[in-house]
Amino acid sequence: MAGKAKRDFRPILGPVRAGALVGVVLAGGEGRRMGPGLLKPLRKLAGRPMVAHVVERLRPQVMDLVVVANDPLPGLRALKVSVIPDPPDVQRAAQRDGRRLGPLAGILAGMEWAREHHPHAGWILTAPADVPFLPLDLTVRLCGLMHVPEPDVLMVRHGRRLEHTLAVWSVKLAADLRRAVLEEGVRRVEEFARRYVLAELAWPGGAKPFLNVNTPAELSAAAHRLKKNRRGPAPRHFRR
Repeated sequence: MAGKAKRDFRPILGPVRAGALVGVVLAGGEGRRMGPGLLKPLRKLAGRPMVAHVVERLRPQVMDLVVVANDPLPGLRALKVSVIPDPPDVQRAAQRDGRRLGPLAGILAGMEWAREHHPHAGWILTAPADVPFLPLDLTVRLCGLMHVPEPDVLMVRHGRRLEHTLAVWSVKLAADLRRAVLEEGVRRVEEFARRYVLAELAWPGGAKPFLNVNTPAELSAAAHRLKKNRRGPAPRHFRR
């Protein structure tokens, strides 16, 4: 209409950064369903480690980024990203248990790293290392829901699935989380999160950006999807 500016509905052509978020990629899972061979984060996807795809999609959206991994991940050296293990006392507890303590240990490591390196950043955004198609506007949509009063935890939901490790966490929970993991034996992410103010972001448009790669078949499907995207027109490559 005359006299009115046209609204631009073109697809996002690059990542968008929002807020003082520190990104934490959780790469400590054992990945047994992937079978023998390389650690799951290092499995090749389009010629590169799968975790590299997660790092490259998330890093431009946050103020800094760290990868939590107890195993060496030499494939990340080229990306020049910090890689840290679980806290030492958490590793000792895992040795006593005879198994790893799960994602909560990695979330705690990310919180404590963020508090040390970015004391003025009040939040971390966690993401698992096996979701190589993370949306490029993930942080914008998440921060858009951080209304006052702010929740302590904000998780992504698509359809009926709540992504427990794809979430924004207040670093003020670090001391409580340490106590829950080491003294109370809490292992389930949702069990801890529901102690506090928990909100959800219902993702528009379905589950495609959150494909979770756990098996060789899913890795093959992800590789096919990347190849198909690269054959299409340039703007399609960046669709969520």
